[in-house]
This record gives sequence, C-alpha cells and structure tokens, in this order.
Amino acid sequence: MTSDPRPKQDGSTGSICANLSPAQVIAEAWRRESPQSQEFWRQAEAKRKELYTLPRSPKPRGKM
Repeated sequence: MTSDPRPKQDGSTGSICANLSPAQVIAEAWRRESPQSQEFWRQAEAKRKELYTLPRSPKPRGKM
C-alpha cells in the first residue's frame, strides 16, 4: 500500500493560485505583509547577507 506524501488541499487556495507562478504567489503574500513585518524581514535579510558574504578571517592552526 502506498500513500501520497503530499499534504491534502481543501481547494481553498489551490484554485486561486492555480494560474499564478510561484513568484507571483510570493509577491502577493509580500503585499499582504504589514509594513512592520516587511521591515523585520528586510533587516533579517541584511544581517544574513552581511554574515554570509563577509570574508572569513583565517583561523589559527595548532601544531599536530
């Protein structure tokens, strides 16, 4: 017996988003976010960008 690992949809969102691309769905969700939430995510993205794009400092290597 095999089971479908995908979650079942009740059809409430599937029919609305069926003709939209994933990028359009994300853009629509972003428009529904509050200004405070948008600012939070902008700051989080800036921190992430800074953290992962800065060059690493060389770690001191111990003697083996």
